Amino acid sequence: MAAIDAIGVGARQVLLDVMMAVAWADREVAPDERKAAEAAAMSLGLVLPADHDHGTFGARPLRLEDLSFEALSTRERELVYVCASWMALADAVEQDAEVHLLRALGARLGLEGERADWLHARAAELRQAQAAAPSTWWRAFDRLVVEAARALHTDAR
Repeated sequence: MAAIDAIGVGARQVLLDVMMAVAWADREVAPDERKAAEAAAMSLGLVLPADHDHGTFGARPLRLEDLSFEALSTRERELVYVCASWMALADAVEQDAEVHLLRALGARLGLEGERADWLHARAAELRQAQAAAPSTWWRAFDRLVVEAARALHTDAR
């Protein structure tokens, strides 16, 4: 299984938009966040449009209020949250603005408390594993989504 198989077509763009919102949360996109966004787009079969391109100085951050989550299944919402948490950790520094955005995202997705904490911890474990065994960002993102999807499937039983 690959990331593109683990998340529905309709959820892919939402996932990428949320990841980019997290990258922009502190108003500065670190090089590792840029690499993570590019890897996510590639892994999900998407293209970063010009106004979302982290390499463009004129890019504007996305706001969670502008995104719709209604069509996402519970599993897709959880995958979006795990990927957003992973993005917050991409540059190895979780900024206060990123933490605040993750809390707001959790509330919008209906994921708060222990469940949000568990999902964030899962993202942190996968990010630490990536740091311990360096690989390309594309492979790391793909592994993140696949392993998170498997963990969510196992946890749901």
